[in-house]
Amino acid sequence: MSAVVERLINLLACLLDAGRPVTAAEIRNKVAGYGNSSDQAFRRKFERDKDSLRRLGISLELRATDVWEVEWGYVIPDENYRSIDPGFTEEERTALALAVHMVRTGGWPAGPDALLKLGGARLVEPGRPIGADLGLESNRLGLVFQAVLERRSLRFHYRNRSRSIEPYGIYHRRGHWYFAGGDGGDTGIVRTYRLDRASRLRVEGPAAAFERPRGFSARDILSSLPWEQGTEPRIARVRLDPEVAWWAENRFPGSKPVETGADGSLILDIPYSEPESFIDVVLEMDGAAVILEPADLRRSLIQRVRSPS
Repeated sequence: MSAVVERLINLLACLLDAGRPVTAAEIRNKVAGYGNSSDQAFRRKFERDKDSLRRLGISLELRATDVWEVEWGYVIPDENYRSIDPGFTEEERTALALAVHMVRTGGWPAGPDALLKLGGARLVEPGRPIGADLGLESNRLGLVFQAVLERRSLRFHYRNRSRSIEPYGIYHRRGHWYFAGGDGGDTGIVRTYRLDRASRLRVEGPAAAFERPRGFSARDILSSLPWEQGTEPRIARVRLDPEVAWWAENRFPGSKPVETGADGSLILDIPYSEPESFIDVVLEMDGAAVILEPADLRRSLIQRVRSPS
Protein backbone atom coordinates (compact mmCIF):
# COMPACT_ATOMS: atom_id res chain seq x y z
CA MET A 1 0.00 0.00 0.00
CA SER A 2 2.82 2.42 0.83
CA ALA A 3 4.26 1.90 -2.67
CA VAL A 4 0.93 2.88 -4.23
CA VAL A 5 0.65 6.02 -2.09
CA GLU A 6 4.22 7.01 -2.94
CA ARG A 7 3.56 6.48 -6.65
CA LEU A 8 0.40 8.61 -6.51
CA ILE A 9 2.29 11.42 -4.80
CA ASN A 10 5.06 11.22 -7.39
CA LEU A 11 2.48 11.30 -10.19
CA LEU A 12 0.82 14.38 -8.74
CA ALA A 13 4.16 16.12 -8.30
CA CYS A 14 5.13 15.40 -11.89
CA LEU A 15 1.89 16.73 -13.38
CA LEU A 16 1.67 19.79 -11.15
CA ASP A 17 5.29 20.80 -11.64
CA ALA A 18 5.34 20.35 -15.42
CA GLY A 19 3.02 23.25 -16.21
CA ARG A 20 2.08 21.57 -19.51
CA PRO A 21 0.46 18.34 -20.75
CA VAL A 22 2.64 15.32 -19.91
CA THR A 23 2.48 12.30 -22.20
CA ALA A 24 2.02 8.76 -20.92
CA ALA A 25 5.52 7.92 -22.17
CA GLU A 26 7.00 10.76 -20.10
CA ILE A 27 5.05 9.66 -17.04
CA ARG A 28 6.35 6.11 -17.44
CA ASN A 29 9.96 7.32 -17.70
CA LYS A 30 9.88 10.09 -15.07
CA VAL A 31 7.56 8.87 -12.29
CA ALA A 32 9.10 6.43 -9.81
CA GLY A 33 7.10 3.22 -9.64
CA TYR A 34 6.34 2.91 -13.33
CA GLY A 35 9.75 2.61 -14.97
CA ASN A 36 10.41 -1.13 -14.54
CA SER A 37 6.93 -2.19 -15.68
CA SER A 38 6.07 -3.81 -18.99
CA ASP A 39 3.77 -1.97 -21.38
CA GLN A 40 0.76 -3.89 -20.15
CA ALA A 41 1.69 -3.57 -16.47
CA PHE A 42 2.24 0.18 -16.87
CA ARG A 43 -1.18 0.65 -18.46
CA ARG A 44 -2.86 -1.30 -15.64
CA LYS A 45 -1.05 0.69 -12.94
CA PHE A 46 -1.70 3.99 -14.62
CA GLU A 47 -5.43 3.31 -15.07
CA ARG A 48 -5.75 2.23 -11.43
CA ASP A 49 -3.91 5.35 -10.30
CA LYS A 50 -6.15 7.61 -12.38
CA ASP A 51 -9.21 5.95 -10.81
CA SER A 52 -7.73 6.41 -7.32
CA LEU A 53 -7.12 10.10 -7.93
CA ARG A 54 -10.60 10.50 -9.38
CA ARG A 55 -12.11 9.03 -6.19
CA LEU A 56 -10.11 11.62 -4.26
CA GLY A 57 -11.68 14.36 -6.35
CA ILE A 58 -8.61 14.92 -8.57
CA SER A 59 -9.35 14.23 -12.23
CA LEU A 60 -6.73 14.03 -14.98
CA GLU A 61 -7.60 15.47 -18.38
CA LEU A 62 -6.11 14.84 -21.81
CA ARG A 63 -4.95 17.90 -23.74
CA ALA A 64 -2.95 18.37 -26.90
CA THR A 65 0.76 19.01 -26.40
CA ASP A 66 0.83 21.43 -29.37
CA VAL A 67 -1.45 23.36 -31.70
CA TRP A 68 -1.41 20.58 -34.30
CA GLU A 69 -2.89 18.11 -31.82
CA VAL A 70 -0.55 15.36 -32.93
CA GLU A 71 0.40 14.28 -29.42
CA TRP A 72 -1.68 14.31 -26.25
CA GLY A 73 -0.73 14.52 -22.61
CA TYR A 74 -2.24 14.62 -19.14
CA VAL A 75 -2.88 17.70 -16.99
CA ILE A 76 -4.60 18.42 -13.69
CA PRO A 77 -6.79 21.49 -14.19
CA ASP A 78 -6.58 24.04 -11.39
CA GLU A 79 -10.31 23.75 -10.68
CA ASN A 80 -9.88 20.00 -10.06
CA TYR A 81 -7.10 20.39 -7.52
CA ARG A 82 -6.72 23.82 -6.02
CA SER A 83 -8.94 25.07 -3.21
CA ILE A 84 -11.32 27.94 -3.76
CA ASP A 85 -10.25 31.04 -1.87
CA PRO A 86 -12.63 31.16 1.12
CA GLY A 87 -12.23 34.92 1.34
CA PHE A 88 -10.87 35.09 4.89
CA THR A 89 -10.05 38.52 6.22
CA GLU A 90 -6.60 39.30 7.60
CA GLU A 91 -7.96 38.99 11.14
CA GLU A 92 -9.51 35.58 10.39
CA ARG A 93 -6.29 34.25 8.86
CA THR A 94 -4.35 35.46 11.91
CA ALA A 95 -6.82 33.68 14.21
CA LEU A 96 -6.30 30.48 12.21
CA ALA A 97 -2.54 30.88 12.47
CA LEU A 98 -2.81 31.27 16.24
CA ALA A 99 -4.98 28.14 16.46
CA VAL A 100 -2.42 26.15 14.44
CA HIS A 101 0.34 27.44 16.70
CA MET A 102 -1.53 26.38 19.85
CA VAL A 103 -2.31 22.76 18.95
CA ARG A 104 0.44 20.17 18.84
CA THR A 105 0.19 16.64 17.46
CA GLY A 106 2.99 14.28 18.33
CA GLY A 107 4.71 17.01 20.33
CA TRP A 108 5.09 19.46 17.43
CA PRO A 109 2.95 22.33 16.18
CA ALA A 110 1.20 21.92 12.86
CA GLY A 111 3.08 23.13 9.80
CA PRO A 112 2.20 26.29 7.85
CA ASP A 113 1.30 24.51 4.59
CA ALA A 114 -2.46 24.57 5.10
CA LEU A 115 -2.39 28.25 6.03
CA LEU A 116 -0.38 29.09 2.95
CA LYS A 117 -3.05 27.40 0.82
CA LEU A 118 -5.59 29.71 2.43
CA GLY A 119 -3.65 32.77 1.36
CA GLY A 120 -1.08 32.97 4.13
CA ALA A 121 -1.38 34.78 7.40
CA ARG A 122 0.24 37.52 9.40
CA LEU A 123 3.19 36.08 11.28
CA VAL A 124 2.45 34.84 14.79
CA GLU A 125 5.22 35.23 17.34
CA PRO A 126 7.28 32.02 17.17
CA GLY A 127 8.20 30.01 20.23
CA ARG A 128 6.85 27.23 22.34
CA PRO A 129 3.24 26.25 21.52
CA ILE A 130 0.88 27.45 24.23
CA GLY A 131 -1.95 24.94 24.01
CA ALA A 132 -2.76 21.28 24.47
CA ASP A 133 -0.39 18.63 23.18
CA LEU A 134 -2.70 16.15 21.47
CA GLY A 135 0.10 13.82 20.45
CA LEU A 136 0.10 11.21 23.21
CA GLU A 137 -3.47 11.88 24.35
CA SER A 138 -5.29 11.99 21.00
CA ASN A 139 -6.41 8.33 21.01
CA ARG A 140 -7.54 8.45 24.63
CA LEU A 141 -9.29 11.76 24.05
CA GLY A 142 -11.27 10.14 21.23
CA LEU A 143 -12.45 7.32 23.52
CA VAL A 144 -13.57 9.74 26.23
CA PHE A 145 -15.34 11.90 23.65
CA GLN A 146 -17.14 8.79 22.34
CA ALA A 147 -18.28 7.86 25.86
CA VAL A 148 -19.53 11.41 26.52
CA LEU A 149 -21.30 11.66 23.18
CA GLU A 150 -22.97 8.24 23.39
CA ARG A 151 -23.62 8.45 27.16
CA ARG A 152 -21.85 5.18 27.88
CA SER A 153 -19.81 4.13 30.90
CA LEU A 154 -16.06 4.65 30.85
CA ARG A 155 -13.74 2.21 32.63
CA PHE A 156 -10.07 3.03 33.17
CA HIS A 157 -7.10 2.73 35.51
CA TYR A 158 -6.07 5.78 37.53
CA ARG A 159 -3.31 5.78 40.13
CA ASN A 160 -3.14 1.98 39.64
CA ARG A 161 -6.80 1.60 40.62
CA SER A 162 -9.65 0.45 38.38
CA ARG A 163 -12.40 3.05 38.15
CA SER A 164 -15.66 3.52 36.27
CA ILE A 165 -17.68 6.70 35.71
CA GLU A 166 -20.56 8.04 33.69
CA PRO A 167 -18.71 10.79 31.78
CA TYR A 168 -20.47 14.13 31.44
CA GLY A 169 -17.87 16.24 29.67
CA ILE A 170 -14.29 17.01 28.66
CA TYR A 171 -12.42 20.23 29.31
CA HIS A 172 -8.95 21.69 29.04
CA ARG A 173 -7.17 23.52 31.84
CA ARG A 174 -3.61 24.84 32.10
CA GLY A 175 -2.17 22.60 29.38
CA HIS A 176 -3.97 19.37 30.34
CA TRP A 177 -7.17 17.58 29.34
CA TYR A 178 -9.60 16.50 32.06
CA PHE A 179 -12.81 14.50 31.98
CA ALA A 180 -15.57 14.62 34.57
CA GLY A 181 -18.51 12.43 35.46
CA GLY A 182 -20.57 10.70 38.11
CA ASP A 183 -19.94 7.36 39.78
CA GLY A 184 -23.34 5.97 38.90
CA GLY A 185 -24.69 6.37 42.43
CA ASP A 186 -26.98 8.92 44.01
CA THR A 187 -24.25 10.95 45.69
CA GLY A 188 -24.39 13.74 43.15
CA ILE A 189 -20.61 14.06 43.32
CA VAL A 190 -18.88 14.88 40.04
CA ARG A 191 -15.40 13.39 39.94
CA THR A 192 -12.63 14.78 37.76
CA TYR A 193 -9.63 12.96 36.27
CA ARG A 194 -6.63 14.13 34.31
CA LEU A 195 -6.49 12.34 30.98
CA ASP A 196 -2.73 11.83 30.77
CA ARG A 197 -2.84 9.93 34.09
CA ALA A 198 -5.57 7.54 32.95
CA SER A 199 -4.77 4.30 31.16
CA ARG A 200 -6.56 1.22 29.80
CA LEU A 201 -9.57 3.31 28.84
CA ARG A 202 -12.54 1.27 27.66
CA VAL A 203 -16.04 2.36 26.64
CA GLU A 204 -18.61 -0.05 28.05
CA GLY A 205 -22.32 -0.75 28.09
CA PRO A 206 -25.22 0.41 25.95
CA ALA A 207 -25.69 3.91 24.59
CA ALA A 208 -27.89 6.42 26.46
CA ALA A 209 -27.26 4.52 29.71
CA PHE A 210 -27.41 7.65 31.88
CA GLU A 211 -28.66 11.21 31.84
CA ARG A 212 -26.29 14.13 32.13
CA PRO A 213 -27.30 16.28 35.13
CA ARG A 214 -29.51 19.19 34.25
CA GLY A 215 -27.46 22.36 33.98
CA PHE A 216 -24.10 20.57 33.88
CA SER A 217 -21.47 22.74 32.21
CA ALA A 218 -17.79 22.17 31.62
CA ARG A 219 -17.39 25.91 32.14
CA ASP A 220 -18.49 25.45 35.76
CA ILE A 221 -15.90 22.70 36.19
CA LEU A 222 -13.24 24.99 34.78
CA SER A 223 -14.04 27.62 37.39
CA SER A 224 -13.03 25.30 40.24
CA LEU A 225 -10.17 22.94 40.98
CA PRO A 226 -10.70 19.14 41.03
CA TRP A 227 -10.59 18.86 44.81
CA GLU A 228 -13.19 21.62 45.13
CA GLN A 229 -15.87 19.85 43.13
CA GLY A 230 -17.66 17.89 45.83
CA THR A 231 -20.82 18.85 47.67
CA GLU A 232 -19.55 19.09 51.27
CA PRO A 233 -16.89 21.75 51.99
CA ARG A 234 -14.27 20.65 54.54
CA ILE A 235 -10.86 21.79 55.81
CA ALA A 236 -7.68 19.68 55.69
CA ARG A 237 -4.69 20.51 57.83
CA VAL A 238 -1.51 19.68 55.93
CA ARG A 239 2.17 19.87 56.88
CA LEU A 240 4.38 20.92 53.96
CA ASP A 241 8.16 20.57 53.70
CA PRO A 242 10.14 23.77 52.99
CA GLU A 243 10.72 22.95 49.31
CA VAL A 244 6.98 22.93 48.53
CA ALA A 245 5.64 25.35 51.15
CA TRP A 246 5.90 28.49 49.01
CA TRP A 247 4.37 26.69 46.03
CA ALA A 248 1.47 25.24 48.03
CA GLU A 249 0.40 28.62 49.38
CA ASN A 250 -0.22 29.74 45.80
CA ARG A 251 -1.49 26.36 44.61
CA PHE A 252 -4.41 26.19 47.07
CA PRO A 253 -6.65 29.25 46.87
CA GLY A 254 -8.44 30.04 50.13
CA SER A 255 -5.81 28.28 52.25
CA LYS A 256 -4.72 29.76 55.60
CA PRO A 257 -1.28 29.37 57.20
CA VAL A 258 -1.40 27.95 60.72
CA GLU A 259 2.25 27.63 61.71
CA THR A 260 5.64 28.21 60.10
CA GLY A 261 8.57 26.09 61.27
CA ALA A 262 12.12 27.33 61.82
CA ASP A 263 13.22 25.16 58.89
CA GLY A 264 10.73 26.84 56.53
CA SER A 265 8.10 24.11 56.75
CA LEU A 266 4.47 25.19 56.86
CA ILE A 267 1.22 23.90 58.32
CA LEU A 268 -1.65 24.99 56.12
CA ASP A 269 -5.45 24.73 56.43
CA ILE A 270 -6.77 23.95 52.95
CA PRO A 271 -10.44 23.86 51.89
CA TYR A 272 -11.51 20.80 49.86
CA SER A 273 -14.73 19.03 48.89
CA GLU A 274 -13.67 15.96 46.92
CA PRO A 275 -11.39 13.69 49.01
CA GLU A 276 -10.02 11.48 46.22
CA SER A 277 -8.84 14.42 44.12
CA PHE A 278 -7.35 16.11 47.17
CA ILE A 279 -5.37 12.97 48.05
CA ASP A 280 -4.20 12.85 44.42
CA VAL A 281 -2.67 16.32 44.65
CA VAL A 282 -1.03 15.57 48.01
CA LEU A 283 0.56 12.43 46.55
CA GLU A 284 1.89 14.51 43.65
CA MET A 285 4.24 16.19 46.14
CA ASP A 286 6.19 12.93 46.59
CA GLY A 287 6.23 12.76 50.37
CA ALA A 288 6.78 16.48 50.91
CA ALA A 289 3.25 16.89 52.23
CA VAL A 290 1.48 15.05 55.09
CA ILE A 291 -2.21 15.26 55.96
CA LEU A 292 -2.61 15.85 59.70
CA GLU A 293 -6.39 16.30 59.93
CA PRO A 294 -9.15 15.22 59.56
CA ALA A 295 -8.47 11.67 60.69
CA ASP A 296 -10.58 9.96 58.01
CA LEU A 297 -8.76 11.82 55.22
CA ARG A 298 -5.39 10.93 56.76
CA ARG A 299 -6.43 7.24 56.95
CA SER A 300 -7.47 7.31 53.28
CA LEU A 301 -4.08 8.75 52.32
CA ILE A 302 -2.21 6.10 54.32
CA GLN A 303 -4.34 3.33 52.81
CA ARG A 304 -3.67 4.64 49.31
CA VAL A 305 0.09 4.68 49.95
CA ARG A 306 0.12 1.19 51.44
CA SER A 307 -2.20 -0.38 48.87
CA PRO A 308 -1.81 1.55 45.59
CA SER A 309 -3.49 -1.20 43.55
